[in-house]
Amino acid sequence: MLAMLSISVTAYMALLVAPVPEPITKGAALVFSAALWGYLGYEFFDLLRAYAQLYEDAPRASTFAELREIGERFGRVIGPNSVRILVIVGTAAIGETVALASKAPKLPGFTQASERVATRTGLGLLETATGAERLIVSVPEGTIRVVLAPQAVAMAARGVAAGSPAPSRGKLLPNGHKAWGSFGGFKSAMGNAGSGKEWHHIVEQTKGNVKRFGDNALQNTENIIALDKTLHTNVSRFYSSIRYDITGSSTLTVRKWLSSQSYEAQRAFGLLAIKNVQSGIW
Repeated sequence: MLAMLSISVTAYMALLVAPVPEPITKGAALVFSAALWGYLGYEFFDLLRAYAQLYEDAPRASTFAELREIGERFGRVIGPNSVRILVIVGTAAIGETVALASKAPKLPGFTQASERVATRTGLGLLETATGAERLIVSVPEGTIRVVLAPQAVAMAARGVAAGSPAPSRGKLLPNGHKAWGSFGGFKSAMGNAGSGKEWHHIVEQTKGNVKRFGDNALQNTENIIALDKTLHTNVSRFYSSIRYDITGSSTLTVRKWLSSQSYEAQRAFGLLAIKNVQSGIW
């Protein structure tokens, strides 16, 4: 059983990261892909990137010690949660991937995984897995496209045209970015910021800013970016500090001083703050 599981999962990941025959589009193991995407969210791409690194480093190992170190590094990257999900989904998929569709609703946490997919596509997990013609997984870009069969009329009526990218929920802004009514809505659609990263608002989501500018101006893909956790913590600490050299006030924090300024001024300052905190100037 362990050997079958290991071979199945390894072959699947090798299929997605192999440079041939196609670097991005992979039509096999559709249900397996949809299930892992639903369960892991953004961690799905962390898993594939970690495997790609393992795939590249392992052949270069000249001793068992080096090979063991490479394997342990892979294990640390994917983490216990990814391993648990791989075991659950991989075990259910052994023998025939299509059979996973009938087994999936009985898997632990299936309801939550299905809701996560629905947030991103407007479709349930099983609808995505069984109604799609293929999934296009771009490992470098960290994106997935759901391509529906032409006869999938019911799904097309729900806003996913055959052969087009599945939309995320959210309001399309004039500049092409997506906006949500809350930070929770943004995170549900976009997933985790990535390994070792946290989501950061360039223009902060303070009560005053929400009242002045509205949620759509703050909770969108232009204003929210992924920062390394340490940098995010340092920027937040900087905003909470009193800096007379910057604000000209010995009582106001940087955050309080900035709060009365325009959206454009706050955004320009926010980008400068990230740069200067990262370089140690502030």
